[in-house]
Amino acid sequence: MAGGRRRRRRRKARWGPPISKLSNDLVLEILLRLPSLASLVRAALACRAWRRAVASSAAFRGRFRALHPPPLLGFFIEAPASGQIPNAPAFPAFAPARPRDRDLAAAVRCGDFFLTTLQDGPGEIPCWDAIYCSRGYVLLLNWDDGMLVVLNPLTRRRENAGDFYSLNASVESRGRAIRLYPRLLCSAGDPTSFLVVFLAHDESRVRAVVISSSTREWRIHPWVKVPAPVLSDDDNHQWIQNAGGAMQANRFMYLAYEDQMHLLSLDTATMKFSVVELPQCLRNSSFDVGETKDGATCIVYSDQLSIGILMQPRDGDGVEIWLLDRVVPLGSELNDLVENPDELLVLAVREGYVYLATSPMYHDPRTPCWFLSLCLETMKLERLFRRTFDSIVHPYIMEWPRCLVGNYGKFALEDAI
Repeated sequence: MAGGRRRRRRRKARWGPPISKLSNDLVLEILLRLPSLASLVRAALACRAWRRAVASSAAFRGRFRALHPPPLLGFFIEAPASGQIPNAPAFPAFAPARPRDRDLAAAVRCGDFFLTTLQDGPGEIPCWDAIYCSRGYVLLLNWDDGMLVVLNPLTRRRENAGDFYSLNASVESRGRAIRLYPRLLCSAGDPTSFLVVFLAHDESRVRAVVISSSTREWRIHPWVKVPAPVLSDDDNHQWIQNAGGAMQANRFMYLAYEDQMHLLSLDTATMKFSVVELPQCLRNSSFDVGETKDGATCIVYSDQLSIGILMQPRDGDGVEIWLLDRVVPLGSELNDLVENPDELLVLAVREGYVYLATSPMYHDPRTPCWFLSLCLETMKLERLFRRTFDSIVHPYIMEWPRCLVGNYGKFALEDAI
């Protein structure tokens, strides 16, 4: 009997403290080992103490992002133009990335990626289109009434962002301004804050119009003269490359001249425009401006079956320049996917990944093509899915929810008690 008591005492001595007694530092070290952001969200919301530990530590969020980049959940596909594909629905579709991570798959299943939040009236015609995705939000436009909406499919949070058609009428210059797609810029530090930036130009000038989530009012900035572009032969003053609209990286927006000789940039913090000359390697190439895994701005372009990467250092005078960093051949991986090497397209560059298509966006829809992802750090190529129809796509990447960045919503109220 005495021996049994000693065994029970030894067994009890080996027991550790209850999980509720763990320090914040130890909890964060455990959470750091979770496989994805979706797994972290589920674990952090298990109790108030864990949520508070994650939300209050910017250093932890930085470490977690370094180990687990924000995951791709899928692609929003713009609705086809009227009559382009008779059997396709006139409503944006979503193609999931089909992640192996169960928590990521659960996030897609639980989110509103069918955009039912926008389908208020049973008799209304669905006229919505996906314009851009940024930090977990989707910018959508209703072509019927011109309403712009910012929607987070994961949280179903919806914000109205103004009247697109009224804005168009306000920025025209002698009836000759050419409108470009608006773009959405969201804050990494405050998930409740966003900007919708709308760019317009005439034959020699550009201007920016901005609506902020804090003011809810459009601010129309003055026209700015830019270096003389080479105008198109069709006499519509289209000197901006309009295939994919504006490009975006960090707080900057970019527009390429149609001849691809110059790049126009807008610093959305200062609302100042600048123009730089593009390297020769980008002429007649498909490219996009984006960010590497560590947040540096880069240009990624296709060259036959190779991918080139340009970085943006500054010279001694502070002038922006673009320098070739490396060119990586991918012929061994792409030979069986790409029929014409000249048709490999760079669709988007996001969070250290490049998204590619193996044929142009507007081609015979009976000919399927592949969507691919390429990691800029490892240069590992992955096949995502095949497309049998034509439209522009926008990668949707899961972002930190606002409940895990500071105190927002009901947590702020309850924590104050």
